[in-house]
Amino acid sequence: MRFEFNTPAGYRAWLTALVLAGSMGISACTSSTSAIDSARPAKTAATQGAEVAASDEAVAEGAKVIRQPATVAQKGTYIKVLVNGEPITNYDIQRRAKFRQVRRLKATTSETEKELIDEKLKLQEASKRGLLASDAQVEAAFANFAKNNRSTPSKISSDLDRIGIGAQHFKEFIRAQISWSRTFSSKLQSEAVSKDQGSAIFELRKSGSSKPQTTEYQLKEIIFVVPEDKRKTMMKSRKQEALGFQQRFSGCDTLYDQVKGLRDVAIKDAGRLMQPELPPLWKKEIEATSEGQTTAPKETEKGVELIAVCRARLTSDDRAAEVMAKSELYDSLEAKGDSAADDYLAELRKSATIIYK
Repeated sequence: MRFEFNTPAGYRAWLTALVLAGSMGISACTSSTSAIDSARPAKTAATQGAEVAASDEAVAEGAKVIRQPATVAQKGTYIKVLVNGEPITNYDIQRRAKFRQVRRLKATTSETEKELIDEKLKLQEASKRGLLASDAQVEAAFANFAKNNRSTPSKISSDLDRIGIGAQHFKEFIRAQISWSRTFSSKLQSEAVSKDQGSAIFELRKSGSSKPQTTEYQLKEIIFVVPEDKRKTMMKSRKQEALGFQQRFSGCDTLYDQVKGLRDVAIKDAGRLMQPELPPLWKKEIEATSEGQTTAPKETEKGVELIAVCRARLTSDDRAAEVMAKSELYDSLEAKGDSAADDYLAELRKSATIIYK
């Protein structure tokens, strides 16, 4: 079961599960990480079997697995698994097990550890590619989650703490979801980019097809900057400023004159982009915006942004053929969906070093 954080249905499904979890009596685990003071229990045969099952599965997938069983009982929070040197603690496993119960998934030790290991691998890969979701983006997603459930971040946080999951643990889950989506998309794009212009033109000629047409856009990004620490107090007024600017906008030729006198407004030249190259966040808005106008203002991690469509024209040159060929390949790869993402994750597991404590 997956949670789609960009759909109201996904929010409602999760909230329903959360309420059910509370009514089912899932006990809260409200102590902080440092406050866990119970001694580590001796491993039962079942626990040992679950850990061996989890590590054996990792071995089967090619990961380098090392077992380092503890020789003495440990108190408080202790490391259970190391994934490429990054720890997963007993407390992480406790919280994720409760989270899996809420999602109506098996909460065995092996299943829970596997999910956390996969999550670590996803976050590590995203960090390596520079695609890790920022704290501001995670907080924004968490706030949207609350809003779509007709609740507040503080209420959702309270509910999460009450049933023993914890708001921060859930936010890290959100970070992994956002980061992995970006990372997987980036991988698909990089594979599509490997198709060069020459091969694209050759394939067109071989098939007897004419060069495809697409729209080429010349764009400028207009940013009403909002510092991260002032988003709560400034965002509303900055959005009003951006709306006023959109209504007054009179074309790209005088853009720099139009922003003179405006406070903390930046202009970024996005260059020329073919329709398939448009950023997903803005694609629909740009396509719906006429030449010489701007998109509606949108809140982003930088502040409030608009995109000015300086030029939009149909083209069918060699570069258009290359871009369209790459786009078709990208769509083909994306259509594979979960199976392609699973293959990517399997690659990460094969090169991972996993140490079970």
